[in-house]
Amino acid sequence: MTKPNYAVAPGEYLEEWIEDQGLSQQQVANLLGCSRKQVNEIVNGRAPITADTAIRLERVTGIPLDSWMRYEAAYRAGLARIKDEEDLASRVGGIDGGAVTYLRSIGATTATKARPGQLVSDFLTFHKCGTWESYEHLHEETSTGDYALAALKDAGATLDRTLLTSWLRAAELTEAFEQGRSYSYDADKLRDLLPQLRDRAATPDATLLHDMRNMLADVGVVFAVVEPPKKFPLLGMTRWIDKRVPVIQQTGRWGKKDGFVIWTLFHELGHVLNDPRGEMHLEYSTEKKRNSAAEKNANAFAMGVLFGEAGATPLQGLSTDREITDAARELGVSPGVAVHQMHRKRYLPYNFGNKLFVDLTGTFHS
Repeated sequence: MTKPNYAVAPGEYLEEWIEDQGLSQQQVANLLGCSRKQVNEIVNGRAPITADTAIRLERVTGIPLDSWMRYEAAYRAGLARIKDEEDLASRVGGIDGGAVTYLRSIGATTATKARPGQLVSDFLTFHKCGTWESYEHLHEETSTGDYALAALKDAGATLDRTLLTSWLRAAELTEAFEQGRSYSYDADKLRDLLPQLRDRAATPDATLLHDMRNMLADVGVVFAVVEPPKKFPLLGMTRWIDKRVPVIQQTGRWGKKDGFVIWTLFHELGHVLNDPRGEMHLEYSTEKKRNSAAEKNANAFAMGVLFGEAGATPLQGLSTDREITDAARELGVSPGVAVHQMHRKRYLPYNFGNKLFVDLTGTFHS
C-alpha cells in the first residue's frame, strides 16, 4: 500500500483540543506547568512530545500517555519517510520503465514517476533492500564472474539490470521457488533422469510442463515458468538457492511454443550440470558475447541430449511438414523442437514449419 507523503504533527491534536476547550495557549501552558513557547512549538511541530510532557498532557487532556507517544512516533516516522523519499527520488532514472510497468502489473507498487521517491522505495521494498546502495551491492555479482549466472537470451539483445532483478525476484515469490528451499539436489540422479525427460519432451501436451516440474523436483531441481516483463529478451536462466539447489527459470516467450521451451530447458540443464560453482552470471555488455564458453557448452549439451551424436544434420534438406514430422519421430524429438533447430541453424526459412509447434500457453503456472 502506498504510504501518504505527509506527516501529522502531534501538536495538531493538541491544538484541536485547545480550540474545543476554548482555551488559550498560555492557559494550557499554565495547566501543564511549562512555558507558552513550549506549547506553541509543540502545536507547530517544532518541539517533540517527550514522555514527561505526555504524562502531563494525559492529566490535563484526558488523552492517554500512550496515545501521545504514538502520535509523536508516527510523526517522526512520517518525517523520516518523507526525507527518505526525497533522497531516493534522484535514483528513479536508474529504474527501467519496463521494470516499473512490470512491478505495477504484479502489484508490487501503485506509484508512478510523478512520485519518484515512493516508486524507488517500493522497488527497494520488493527487492528486500534497505537502500539503493544495498541493491547495487546485492546484485553486483550478477554482472561478474565467468560462471556466475547462466542466461539464454536473444542474440545481440541487451538486458537492463532492474528488469532482470525484478523478474528474478518475482520467481522467489512463487510456490515452486519456496518449495525448492527444502530440496536436496543430486547431480547423479539428474543425469540418470535425462533420458526420461527427453522421452517426455518428445510428446508435448497439456501436462508436459507440469510433468517436467515434478520430475525435476524429484532430483532436487526447481523448474519455474515466470511471466516476464514486456519485451524481455530472455528465454531462460539458471540460478541457485544458497548455492545448493539449482533453479531453472523460464519466461515462456515466443508464445510458449514447445520448440523454444524444450530447447531452453535442456540448455539450462546443461548449465546446471556443467556450472563448476553454481553462482550467478549474466553479460550485460552490449557486445555480442552470447557465445561464451558456458553458452557454447550448454548448447552442445542440449544438442547432444536431444539429438544425439549426429545433431540436427539429419534435418538438412527437409522442407515439408510431413518430412520434418517423420524425421523428428525418427530422432525421438517433437516436430516443434526439430523446427526450432532448423530455424536456428538456417536449415529452414522462418516462415516454414511453424504449424508444427505445440502451444503450451496456459499448461503450467508457477
